[in-house]
Amino acid sequence: MKRLWGATALLIVLLVASLANAWYSNTLTQHLAQQLQQAQQLAAQGQWDRAVQLTQETYRHWNSRHFYLHSVLRHSDTDQILRSFRCVMQYLELEEMDQYAAANTDLISQLELLSEMEQASLVNVL
Repeated sequence: MKRLWGATALLIVLLVASLANAWYSNTLTQHLAQQLQQAQQLAAQGQWDRAVQLTQETYRHWNSRHFYLHSVLRHSDTDQILRSFRCVMQYLELEEMDQYAAANTDLISQLELLSEMEQASLVNVL
């Protein structure tokens, strides 16, 4: 009977950890996506310097969570987001609005998909 309670407790701990991870990844990616959307609005208004600063701040925030992200997410997904950040930064430096907007929208979509992948849903379980 003790093994049953131990196994049940372990399953509950793992479920809570999984739900906490899903909540945290959703919070993190939503925050980053909002900052990137703000940066795109600034660029559209011609405030390229502020857009660069905000995007760099967003990148630093993403990078500061490097250990966590590589611990709980697929490396290929996090690596793709890093490549997308670099692409977005290049277009910002060149002040190429069309390419920047496309790359930034792609980056935001990748962040949203990353968060969606971690959510507890029937689609993700199957």
